[in-house]
Amino acid sequence: MFFRRLCLLLATGWLLMQPVADARAELVVVVNARLGVAAMTRNEVVNIFFGRNRQFFNGVEAQPVDMTDVHPDRERFYAALVGKDLSEVNAYWSRQVFSGRMQPPPKAASAEDVLKWVVSHPGGIGFIELSKADARVRVVYELGR
Repeated sequence: MFFRRLCLLLATGWLLMQPVADARAELVVVVNARLGVAAMTRNEVVNIFFGRNRQFFNGVEAQPVDMTDVHPDRERFYAALVGKDLSEVNAYWSRQVFSGRMQPPPKAASAEDVLKWVVSHPGGIGFIELSKADARVRVVYELGR
């Protein structure tokens, strides 16, 4: 009897903990609301964040902002977008800088800093949790969970 109750409690506790473990907010890519871009493909987002495209389709200069290495959303973003961990992303940018090809995007410390950057730059683009997006920005790509 005791063993059965213990198993039931453990199973119930495990089930109650599952939604908490998986309740990470959806990450989205946002742009300045006045940019005139309504949606982007995964390839377009990849090309802008990796410096391969420097302009949006409408000719406006893309001005991406990244998150700092210690921000947990940065790791989630690159894992979901390109299936790479931060060491691979940082190695890519190290090669670009060393070769003199390009510099990585500036880094923001928080979602609010990302929003400030995107709003203050006509071609601003960044990533944040969907719940933090507001009328100042437009969601153009959803990364899912």
